[in-house]
Amino acid sequence: MRIELNRRGLAPSKTAVFRVDAGPGIGLGHFMRCRTLALELIKRNWVVFFVGSGLPEEMLEIRHSRVNEIINLIEFGPHKMSADDSSALVVLLADSFGLHVDCLIVDTYSYAREDYAFLQRFCADRVPVLVIDDLANRDTPAQAVLNPNPLFSSEPYRRQKIPHILCGEDYTLIRPEIVGLRGREYSEDGLIMVTMGGGDVVEPLLKVLRAIPSGLPNRVCVSVSANCPLDLINDWINLDPTRRFLNVDSERFPELLASSAFAITGGGTTLWEVYCLGIPSLCLVWVDNQRQTSVVIKQQATSFLIDLAEQINLELRSDFVESGIRTLKNEFAPATEIRRRELENHSVSEVIRRDKTSLLVDNDSSAESDFIGGILKEFRNMPEQWLDMMRKQRALIDGNGAVRCADVLDSMVWQPVDLLDADWRKNIENW
Repeated sequence: MRIELNRRGLAPSKTAVFRVDAGPGIGLGHFMRCRTLALELIKRNWVVFFVGSGLPEEMLEIRHSRVNEIINLIEFGPHKMSADDSSALVVLLADSFGLHVDCLIVDTYSYAREDYAFLQRFCADRVPVLVIDDLANRDTPAQAVLNPNPLFSSEPYRRQKIPHILCGEDYTLIRPEIVGLRGREYSEDGLIMVTMGGGDVVEPLLKVLRAIPSGLPNRVCVSVSANCPLDLINDWINLDPTRRFLNVDSERFPELLASSAFAITGGGTTLWEVYCLGIPSLCLVWVDNQRQTSVVIKQQATSFLIDLAEQINLELRSDFVESGIRTLKNEFAPATEIRRRELENHSVSEVIRRDKTSLLVDNDSSAESDFIGGILKEFRNMPEQWLDMMRKQRALIDGNGAVRCADVLDSMVWQPVDLLDADWRKNIENW
């Protein structure tokens, strides 16, 4: 901890460095959850740096803030190989910070176990490392690990003997702009919100949009990031421009979501924001890290769910969709990519299944958009079911995950972690 001069005079200040990327091929999920944690640290007088590529600079500043309340950006990469990335990161920490960093937070799917071991071996000033990981598909030797997926088991991390394990719904990161709207009263006359996350999500999004029936009493908002191709989306909106509109403004999104009567989302961060607010929802699981969503929904009965890799939750089947419950045909990716998504989406699926929070559809069924259309036509006639779902949603995600994470980081110190014997035999030249 350093003593620095701020507007209140000399005050203790800690430094956090986040290694995170964003962009069309990555989306905004990694960035948004890092930003949420960063804002909480800044409230506690930490100085925060984001190191990465493709980061949306307009979202790094904090509106209505003091002068020193800002996330500092250092452009970094991209590197083709993760080994080059982790090596360059150690050099940057030494050159730019003299390794005077109180916590290094890494949120990337590209790092392998060897990269995290490299950080442990060659960050000479014993920098504590927090890994944000929602896959649990490789070892992550570090002083702390954060898996923000609700109901996720901590067993993969206990096996590694990681000193600090922050796992499950108590640590789900919800941005403060959403938490501040948590108490808003629900209205069935609100928007129908359709959002599949950041990046290029046109193909799965169009599958959903084409299933939305015309003549609904609610206006439909389609919300995407500014880097998403818009031509085909605008074509759909222009078919009924008075009842449909597009949003690409990330600052406006929380208000629009909180004003929604029904939300259709992908799994992951946006779905947990829906839960924090308490909004009837349908979840389409289709990308890498969303399988835990299905686990939550199946256990908690918090959403309808279309899971491209799992079977429908028959216990939540209703008469009005009995003949139409199938799946959106899985046409978005080649077979190898589909299999990879099936494996990595496991966590989302498990959350929903265990608490019976959604309808699930497997990708061997024929494609029928009647499922989405049926729900949207009938959701006003299901108030008891929605009230039960909304109650379970809010109980699951209370919006205080970032506070709990920051409490741990405030007191965390470097501790040795288990590495392989081979890690100790290597030096920095032959790593």
